[in-house]
Amino acid sequence: MTRNAIASLLALVALALALAVLFPTHSAAAPPEQPIRYSHKVHVTDYKLDCRFCHVYAAKSASAGIPSLAKCMMCHRTIAAERPEIRKLAQYWKEKKPIPWVRVTELQEYTYFPHFRMVSYGKVPCLTCHPGIDRDDIAVQRQEFGMGWCLTCHRGRGVSIDCWTCHI
Repeated sequence: MTRNAIASLLALVALALALAVLFPTHSAAAPPEQPIRYSHKVHVTDYKLDCRFCHVYAAKSASAGIPSLAKCMMCHRTIAAERPEIRKLAQYWKEKKPIPWVRVTELQEYTYFPHFRMVSYGKVPCLTCHPGIDRDDIAVQRQEFGMGWCLTCHRGRGVSIDCWTCHI
């Protein structure tokens, strides 16, 4: 290799490292251990519940939110009440303690992702960003939310790609 080729290669490596530091992406990771085994497949695919039935804040807030224990118990006071996971749910209810769910989907801390804009105004289906969750027995983040992925979606929908749209 020539001296110029080595210098170019080193410059490319340095650029790649700088971009990785400046624009990290959260990779699709293995599912975290949850206090209760929750199946999106059963609720969304089998029972045909709309995502917004449980994630009520998705249409009106920056965060989709986690369903309240009261929302879960609305059905599970009677439905499948004897199953072990539902008994765990009922125990949290009885003790008036919130379920300590572990967050599954992560974005970079400098990114602003308003669910309500996507869901209410953009009419973006939940499965666009959460592919396959409707078939999951354990929630897992499959989609890597890198800037390139977001820009492709924005361009495809004719949405602003101005930096301040998403980065605050």
